[in-house]
Order: sequence, then C-alpha cells, then structure tokens
Amino acid sequence: MKKRISLAFTLLLLISGAWLLNAQSLTGDEILAKASDQGSLTAQGSRINIVSFDILNDDGTTSERKFAFFGKREEGQPDKLLIYFLAPELERGTIFLSLDPVDPAADTRLWLFLSALGQVKELVSDQDRNAGFAGSNLQNDQIGGGFDFSDDYTGELLGEEGVTVTWLGTEQTRQTFKVAITQRPEANVDFPSGTVWVDTEEFIVLKGELINTAGSLEQVSTLNDFVEFDGDIEPNQIIVTNVLDNSKTTISISDRQKLDDLPDELFTPEALPDFDPADFGIGS
Repeated sequence: MKKRISLAFTLLLLISGAWLLNAQSLTGDEILAKASDQGSLTAQGSRINIVSFDILNDDGTTSERKFAFFGKREEGQPDKLLIYFLAPELERGTIFLSLDPVDPAADTRLWLFLSALGQVKELVSDQDRNAGFAGSNLQNDQIGGGFDFSDDYTGELLGEEGVTVTWLGTEQTRQTFKVAITQRPEANVDFPSGTVWVDTEEFIVLKGELINTAGSLEQVSTLNDFVEFDGDIEPNQIIVTNVLDNSKTTISISDRQKLDDLPDELFTPEALPDFDPADFGIGS
C-alpha cells in the first residue's frame, strides 16, 4: 500500500496532477502487470492464511470447507502454494500443491495428496485439472494459477469506472481501470477473454468477468472487505459466481500470518505425506 503523508494543499494538487498524468499513460498490459505484483491469496514472501469456502451448488445444496493456505512468492521463482484441508473431518489431511512456473507459457503443476490412501497424484489430464476444487465452482487449475491475469492475457484499457466495495472498514466507490483481457497465443486457458476492474491507486483487482469459448459470460469474481496487512491492502472476501448455473463460492479469509521464510522443501510432492500443520501452530 502506498504511504501517504499530509502536505500543504498546493503541493497535494501538484502530486495528484503528476500521478493522474502518469496513470493516464499506462497501457492495459502495464495495468495487468502492476495488478499481478499485488498478489491475492499468495502475496509476496511467505504467508499462512486460514481460508473458508461457503459453496452453493447448482442444485441449490450447500457445503463448507476450511483450509490452511501456505504460500510463498519470490521474484524470479515459481509461485508455491500448499493447501491443507482442515474441515470437514472426512477430508482433513487432504493436501493440494501448486507450483506456478515463472515462464507464462508453461503450465502450473498440480498435485493432490489423499491422506486416506496415502497417495500423491499429479493432476495432468484436462479432466483432473478442470475438476472443481474441493467441490466448488473453481477449477483446480484456477486455484493453482491464482488470480494473476498478466501471464495468460493481454490487456486493453477501456476507460475508468467506479466500483463500490468495503475499504478499510467503510463503504467506498473506488475508481478503477476497466481493462479488456484477451488470451495470449501461447496461453492454455479455459476462458479466452473477459474484463477486469483494477483499482487506480492500489492496482488491486476489484472485479473480474470471464467469457467462455462459446462467447458467453460464465464466471464473475468480486473482491470485497479490504483490510490492511503488513503494509498491503488485501481482500477478506472473494465471491466467484457461475452465472450459467447459478453456483457460487464465497471465499473468506479469517486469519493471516507473515513468516520469515517457508522452506522450499515444504512445497515438494515427496514431502506431502509427512506434512503436519501443527508444526506451524495450525490446529482445527
């Protein structure tokens, strides 16, 4: 989050004018790149987030999941994400592992450890990668790839638009860059186009719409309840709605921890059978 210092009114106008000139010169690709630097559930450094999914299925039934997200992001290194299933009890101990390579043309590698079977399986087929993560309407490869649009899409700035969210405890209408996104030729994605709304000050994605291969709007993501943590602004809530079947996943973050460093060895498929969240103070 940018630090703000209260200055004389005239100086503030000069600074604001200089920022506006710079913002107007940004291209859609530059806005996407700045947004990707902000991260989402796996921000820069080593982190642990406690995350809940409230799932509304297309048949009207509901379910809940609770996870511990262990994330590590370092410049020039693959993004690493380990998700430990905390609840329900029948799924406790299941682990999802994702390594997102630096090369945007390379696919994210995904693994699933089923504690009941003691087996680690790499998800390589389209069927496995496109399956719903933990019964939600988010695909496994979307969880692994996160909400970073810049690797797979080019951007075209369409203009600016207000988006109303809860920001640091108050409801605000934030000014955003409205950016059309189009699949890069080398990218392997399920949604070839869409639109994202990126906050003009903090370069955080506040909303996203994804168009499927049939040309229909399918998935809408909204981010809300933004809070400050470790000098950054981050959402406490992400809602992903499939507008074709009316399924919805509400992602809530209840706790965050910033760590000095999570060992790289933690994010290897060989280490999954011996992983214990209690080593990091994570219980039920």
